[in-house]
Amino acid sequence: MDEPDLDTAAAGPAFAYVGLGVAHGLSREALMRAAGLDDRLRADPDARVPMAAYMILWRELLVGLPHVAVPVEAVRALDVAAMGVTGQILLRADDIAHAAALGERFSRLTDTAVKLSWLSRGELVGYSIAHRPEVIALRFPIEVMLGTGYRLMCHAAGEPVPLHEVTFAHAAGYPVDAYQALFHAPVRFGASESALWLDRAMLHRPFARRDPLARRYLEAHAEQQLAALPVAPPSAVVQIREAIVVELATSGAELARVARRVAMSTRTVQRRLEEHGTSYQNLVDDVRATMARTLLKDRTRSIIDVAFELGYADLKGFYRAFRRWTGVTPAKWRIRP
Repeated sequence: MDEPDLDTAAAGPAFAYVGLGVAHGLSREALMRAAGLDDRLRADPDARVPMAAYMILWRELLVGLPHVAVPVEAVRALDVAAMGVTGQILLRADDIAHAAALGERFSRLTDTAVKLSWLSRGELVGYSIAHRPEVIALRFPIEVMLGTGYRLMCHAAGEPVPLHEVTFAHAAGYPVDAYQALFHAPVRFGASESALWLDRAMLHRPFARRDPLARRYLEAHAEQQLAALPVAPPSAVVQIREAIVVELATSGAELARVARRVAMSTRTVQRRLEEHGTSYQNLVDDVRATMARTLLKDRTRSIIDVAFELGYADLKGFYRAFRRWTGVTPAKWRIRP
């Protein structure tokens, strides 16, 4: 059932993460070696690296800088030049609505696994980001992505863009005050979606840096890059797996709610999984096992927090499952060499 991982991302931001780690005392050589980065990639603005390189860097920063609000610091240190051609296109968009449409169109150039969408809530609209389950489990990459989107909006507008609020679909790992200072707006964790929320009237306020002529040249180059990327449409199993990740903490991945997220009946979900040689419960178990290992690497989370994020009603059930997956308790697994 395993498929080769074809997801890649622009290389530029990876070096920004390395720089952040070095600024806080981590070894540049060790970070570069762990992520498989080569300095020669820095000279190519179109260079790409496997998603695995980012996963390694994120984990290294989480473990190596336990007392640093890494996502906030990463966004503050952002150099928009490192965002590649997609970033340059967005900076020259007409307004927020136009930038969002362009972002969705060219998002695969920045990150082939990211998913961008608009949400609606009365007079508010939300610019939402989702990603692979293991990225969602790490939490802070989603925070950086939303923060990066906000910084790009502000650069393009030539002034701070007023947000109604920012929501994250996970628990807070760092002081909320740091996020509120970053976004200049209320920040709420444990929400149903990760999104930047703003008044609908803001969508068509003209950007100060809009530049249709330069943007068209950049778009032509971006289209060529986009055409060169391998396309691997998500299978039904991938879609169901991603929906399970979203639903774990809120409903314990209740089958009916997951089925609604993927626009299938419960029976269709079960049948699709049977066609791939698995069952719904086995897939839920596999997602929990993978996420448990990722979440436990983050020392800012308590074991009970991890259990609840995985949809367990009590620690006993989580401990029993974790022993089945690994042969040891979560506490022993966390302190292993």
